[in-house]
Amino acid sequence: MARKRRTASTWALLGAFILLAPWVAQGTAVAAPRWSEQDLASTDRVGLTLDSGALRLDATEELGASSRLDATVRRTGSATFPEQELEAPTDVIDVTMDTTGDQGRISTEARGGRSDGMWTEWYPLGAEEGRVVLPETVTRVQLRIEMSSFEQDADVSITGVRVRPAENSEVAKENGASAKIDDVPRPYSARLFATRIGLVGGTTANGHVVRPDDHFVALPSRRGLATRGGGEYTVRVCGTGELGPEASGETEGHTPRCAYLPVWDVGPWNIDDDHWNEERQSWRGLERGRPQAEAAYTEGYNGGLDGFGRRVRNPAGIDLADGAFEQGLRLPTNGWVQVDYLWTAQYRERAEITTATGKDPVIVRTGPGTHHDIVGSAAHKANVDVSCQVSGDSVTGPEGTSDLWYRIGEGHYVPAAFAQGGSQAPRCSTDRP
Repeated sequence: MARKRRTASTWALLGAFILLAPWVAQGTAVAAPRWSEQDLASTDRVGLTLDSGALRLDATEELGASSRLDATVRRTGSATFPEQELEAPTDVIDVTMDTTGDQGRISTEARGGRSDGMWTEWYPLGAEEGRVVLPETVTRVQLRIEMSSFEQDADVSITGVRVRPAENSEVAKENGASAKIDDVPRPYSARLFATRIGLVGGTTANGHVVRPDDHFVALPSRRGLATRGGGEYTVRVCGTGELGPEASGETEGHTPRCAYLPVWDVGPWNIDDDHWNEERQSWRGLERGRPQAEAAYTEGYNGGLDGFGRRVRNPAGIDLADGAFEQGLRLPTNGWVQVDYLWTAQYRERAEITTATGKDPVIVRTGPGTHHDIVGSAAHKANVDVSCQVSGDSVTGPEGTSDLWYRIGEGHYVPAAFAQGGSQAPRCSTDRP
């Protein structure tokens, strides 16, 4: 009898193990990735200070990023964290943080590294679930935090930030976790009313101190805002010829001038109007490519007011720094321009424009040589798409001496000596447009 009891007991234990085994295996398979602590001291801070291990608004700065856009905000600031590799590919990341004060005054954004080496746009953290959903599966991410304070607010601070990859979204699963940026030959383009930024000595939303003759732009959404001194979001702005021959350029036939410019500020009217996206963040009743300010000014949309309730006085959808306005495009006054959002298409071969001074642009010509007509400029740090390369005049620049020239647009050439990257682009063929 004892032997039988032991046998029955053994089978009972074995049965219990069999029942538990699937749960053990399942728990092991879905173990959550580890949280990665973000280094507060390594952030690029604009209008924020790191004090006793806490990020908080810098009380010594009366004005911060985007202060010119919202008259009700006393101070604003931002911190951009270094990029980091994820444990696993995903299009969803979890973010948690330790804070004091009103957490509603803190907004968090993230972006991911695209398959072509560029970045997705910035996407906001979901208020309830603490997650950021990106448009494609990525293996590296970067966080950016913005903090604002009203006069009556208590102190707001951040003492810790953590991130981890989450399980892919259903959309990513349905698409085989593949990139969703279309591999198209041309980026999205829109006709916008351009105004001059001015504000020399002021600070842009990414922390750049505005200089006379600067070459950058402002767009009305933080989704396409480059990091300080970066050009990961670059636009090609071209004149339309509507302002007369003085703004048409130097080429025969008055070809409109173009400028390649990084996005370093937010404005001119709104800060969440990414009108170039098919699924825009706000004002979704407007057609793609039509800024809310333009609709408010021309047809009384939203009662003729912008997102802050201010009366819209012009239809501007883009602001140009003084150098881009006067030298790059040679605009005599505010007017309509054509804007190509270069990051909205896959880069074939990316190159970053670089100059010795770090502020002067590179001249763009109609062919691979200094005898070809000038058709515009490319700003320092602008990220351009090199379609092909061709031999021409030998030029000396920050990248050495070379006779190679890069085609960065239709009829647009820059010396390879003034660009980092692009060397893997194919040779240009004579029958290419």
